[in-house]
Amino acid sequence: MSTAAGRPRDPAIDAAVLAATVGLLREGGYAGFALEKAAARAGTTKAAIRRRWPARQRLVIDALATVVVTPPVPDNDCTRCDLHESVRLLAETLDERLPPGVLAPLVADCAADPELHRALVETLVQPSRGAAAVAVRRAVGRGDLRPEVDPELFVDLLASVVYQRALFGGAPVDAAAAARLVDLLLRGVAVDFDHLVHIGRQPREDRHRHRH
Repeated sequence: MSTAAGRPRDPAIDAAVLAATVGLLREGGYAGFALEKAAARAGTTKAAIRRRWPARQRLVIDALATVVVTPPVPDNDCTRCDLHESVRLLAETLDERLPPGVLAPLVADCAADPELHRALVETLVQPSRGAAAVAVRRAVGRGDLRPEVDPELFVDLLASVVYQRALFGGAPVDAAAAARLVDLLLRGVAVDFDHLVHIGRQPREDRHRHRH
């Protein structure tokens, strides 16, 4: 990758700018972030940052991507346990890894630009939903959920509560809240909800036997 002038990009400068951006966002939120501050902290210039990231929002998205970790796909041989963990991991990403006071204004700032909005969703939203989607598809495949369940829609329902609280405020989705949310939805789509509860109460090594 090269700059607009054709000179090779210095990865050390890129890394310094991204780290500076994350630090400033943690300290002052989105409203307090300025390219001048990022340039000073990274030891570069505002013009150099602009050459790399013409859109301020894209710099913030790329910076946040450095602290967001794609959660692993839970595999507890227990649909209810997997979904509880999926929601908890998604909430952990939003509540603990992303700087506070950033996601909501960033979403608003990208809303009018389809390219920026797509970059935000693909970089910060889709990866964290992936683990839950795999868990739901697995649950449908092994017959724990009704065959007509749409995995993507089910994940949308799970994630919507987490994102609503992250964007608009409210109590964080902790393990207890994740369990209540999952159980509320499972009662509507599980083939046998009571059986799923029973499996979840068994030691992991015994779950496969109790499933049949």
